[in-house]
Amino acid sequence: MKYVFYISILTLFVSCGNVTSKHKFSIIYEFENPNNVSANEKNGTVETLNNRLEKFASKYEVKLNHKQQIEIKLSTDFNLEAVNAIVTNPGKLDFWDIIKPEETGTFFLEANDILRNGNDSINPIVDLIQPNAYGYGIFSVAIKDTLQMSKYLNSKEIRQLLRAHFKRSKFLFGLPDDNGYLPLYMVKTTSGDLAFVNETHIVDARQTFSFNNRPSVSMKMNKLGADRWERMTQLAYERGSQIAITLNDVVYSAPTVSSGAISGGLTELSGNFTVEEARDFAIILSSKRRIPKLKFVNSSAITDEL
Repeated sequence: MKYVFYISILTLFVSCGNVTSKHKFSIIYEFENPNNVSANEKNGTVETLNNRLEKFASKYEVKLNHKQQIEIKLSTDFNLEAVNAIVTNPGKLDFWDIIKPEETGTFFLEANDILRNGNDSINPIVDLIQPNAYGYGIFSVAIKDTLQMSKYLNSKEIRQLLRAHFKRSKFLFGLPDDNGYLPLYMVKTTSGDLAFVNETHIVDARQTFSFNNRPSVSMKMNKLGADRWERMTQLAYERGSQIAITLNDVVYSAPTVSSGAISGGLTELSGNFTVEEARDFAIILSSKRRIPKLKFVNSSAITDEL
């Protein structure tokens, strides 16, 4: 059974801008936290970027240079912004079971009381709660307050308040609304703080068009992913709950499952994509592996052959 998710996508993948002239170029990227990236992860990043770029360019080379930076050589017309979008995106796709607001009980009020530390004139958590205009998540938080809210909720003393069956859970923010408020979600995790279904379960992703002719991404899961996806959607259907779809830890959609378990592992992501954005998204998911965060350093013309 095929299920369509409508996801409101911001400019996650940017493919507009000036196209470079027909020259050979070297593009350098650095790992954002190189001391936390192992040699295996660096080599895996090279392999993953090779998989991504083979669908984007005909002549290219990806390697680690002597500074342990990622160096990409291209000898074809390319759009630097589009390359950056494909290379620097970690490709972290996750599907999470959402904990319903009513299931959290008095957790947030209890957390607020602990953080007051006997000072009745302050409400550390309650004062950060903003109106939830669209009914998404548990409540909303202003963009400027998200770091503080995360610090509160992830502190050891506050997490100790979580009920036993919610110990394996995490807090995630969604996309901002028109007023700059982000909905807060609470989702269930597995051991290792992982999602039950993620990008490693995707065996194929391609740019397609939805039933209303809008650019979309169709994904196919492997057997393990398909089995897990069926179990997740069945549970969500029975509980009347939602499934959070996150890209790099941001909730882009939290649909309900209205017609029972989804079997077969076929899923279509549809929303405000351009054709180029949908194509880039499919390229990243096709690599089947997330990579450490990279940042663009520079690009320069080169004379050597690929």
